[in-house]
Amino acid sequence: MGANISSNENTIENDDGGSLSPSSRSSLGDIPESCISYFLMNLDPPDICKLARVNRTFHRASSADFVWESKLPTCYNFIVNKILREENLASMSKKEIYAKLCQPNRFDSGTKVSNSILTL
Repeated sequence: MGANISSNENTIENDDGGSLSPSSRSSLGDIPESCISYFLMNLDPPDICKLARVNRTFHRASSADFVWESKLPTCYNFIVNKILREENLASMSKKEIYAKLCQPNRFDSGTKVSNSILTL
């Protein structure tokens, strides 16, 4: 079991005697986005954001609504409607909603600031 890497050529030989060219090698980008999204769903938001920088596939997977919905409180619709009245909730992604709820809340004509609804 395993693969032997030839130092003279850019090929990898498998146990069956066959070889893989460099273009047929697997990479992180070959993992389906849905698998990556399910993995990311179990991480903390800062870790999700870090992994989103790995490659385009991870970035797209990190933007999946179900990844961020798992980080939102169950009553987030009520909270968002109370806090973000002027914004259209239907047009926002769950990632955008999460980011909005993590921002400090300003009140009393912007002279006072409270902690965010969610914390990273």
